[in-house]
Amino acid sequence: MARDEIGGDASPVPASGVSPLDHDYKKVMDRYKKAKGKWQNWSDIWEEIYDYVLPHRESFFGEFAGQRRTENIYDETAVTGLPRFASRLQLGFFPPNGRAFKLAPGPEYPSDMISNQLLKELDDITELLHEGLRNSNFNSEFHEGLQDLGIGTMNMLVESGRFVGDLHFTAVPPTNIALLSGAMDMVTDWFRWNNECDITDIKLRYPQAKYSPEMVNAQKRDPRRKTKLVEATMYDSDDQFKDEFTYYLISETDKHVLFKKKLVGRGSLPWLTTRWSKSGMEVWGRGPILQAMPAIKTLNLTVQLILENAEMAIGGAYVYDDDGVFNPDNITIQPGTFIPRSPGSSLESLQSPARFDVGQLILEDMRRNVRKALFIDELDSRPNAKTPLSATEVSERLADVARDMGAVAGRMQKEFLHPLVERIVSIYKEQGLLDIPKVDGREIRIVPVSPLLRAQDQQDVADFVRFQQTVAGTFGPEITPALYNQEKVIKYLASKFGVKEELLASRQEVQGNIDMAMQLMQQQQQGTLGQ
Repeated sequence: MARDEIGGDASPVPASGVSPLDHDYKKVMDRYKKAKGKWQNWSDIWEEIYDYVLPHRESFFGEFAGQRRTENIYDETAVTGLPRFASRLQLGFFPPNGRAFKLAPGPEYPSDMISNQLLKELDDITELLHEGLRNSNFNSEFHEGLQDLGIGTMNMLVESGRFVGDLHFTAVPPTNIALLSGAMDMVTDWFRWNNECDITDIKLRYPQAKYSPEMVNAQKRDPRRKTKLVEATMYDSDDQFKDEFTYYLISETDKHVLFKKKLVGRGSLPWLTTRWSKSGMEVWGRGPILQAMPAIKTLNLTVQLILENAEMAIGGAYVYDDDGVFNPDNITIQPGTFIPRSPGSSLESLQSPARFDVGQLILEDMRRNVRKALFIDELDSRPNAKTPLSATEVSERLADVARDMGAVAGRMQKEFLHPLVERIVSIYKEQGLLDIPKVDGREIRIVPVSPLLRAQDQQDVADFVRFQQTVAGTFGPEITPALYNQEKVIKYLASKFGVKEELLASRQEVQGNIDMAMQLMQQQQQGTLGQ
């Protein structure tokens, strides 16, 4: 993979008087400001979502993570529902201990070279990729990223680990990243910033960074000086048909490019951006939490009113005769309290003119709507059920979820699964673990096998079963097997269920098994007659 890496103090200044690094800095910052403008259009909406759904995350407006921000939350349905939504989505798209995809020869792979040995090698490579995911922090970071997807957009950074075969994943929340779209309405530019980095720590976090002379002097004067860093990954727009990006590490405080590197080749891009749904030319997505916010806010307000009404019922409101003896500012209404008053004066409870009838509220309906928006109830057990869901019920509910999330499943396959596999293959190629043709859908294609991405396979099986029942009802169950090519039917069903073809017996093995079964039956019959 070709790379071009330069530092801040190694670039010559041309005759025009403007160094290439100054030109790069201006180009990157112009794009960064444009992306930050689009980000600011959404930040108020995201902040409101954080207030009601993710109260302990870092704010968009300068607050730090861990601060108390639960004053708006009176009902925890959405707060506890979003992590469960992420868990169910993770189980449907990337089962932690299962397979989410497999590699298969594409349409451009020479047909005369496709053999059982090739299929076995691709299956071994598939297992190697899954093993890399299982041994990394993918499951935890993917769960965090899916919570961001519930808001609208998931951004995942995929990097090589410290050792050969290691992978490192980072789910970047929208508080620290801005995006820009380009040709074909795809995300082409990523800008990630860090406002709390000491100038001395830059070398520790980014060993490849090179300081300018001004930064060297600034570090000597104040080693703890805060420096705002911007990491930019931008598409090379000179040729939109090439897989080329450029990575920049920039000190916005010092207006200096610390590091620059070319990313060339399929899978070289470390960013994976997935949107739940989007409209037109927008770069940021809209998630189910955004759609359910009216119900979430109404639910919180309703519970707040219930609690305020309960407080009024417990504490009460009172009227008293202003006789100069009773001072309400010195009185606390509590058991065992003695209240002084003059003879003839009184203290009476004030009945509120408005009665907040809790019995007529529809809290459970609103909570159910929020859970349904987050696809939580679909895989839960039946209410008040004493037995768990059967396999058929789970399959049907999973099919319902797949139908509801058809567009989302397509985005997950196009914007996450395919780039993820290409990225891991690229990393393993750099580390010398793999040597295979391009995983581009033409030479080697990616076949999804996770439950939600295989919804069409489940539908195909259901259609075949209904067809078989119709044929058996029309011609009789005895003649039905004679109407099928049984060998092809078995292979077809095995492919739909994700069963390896090598586990199926060949025609000769089937005939041998039938002959052996017939011999055993004859021996048993002879033994019975002999007795």
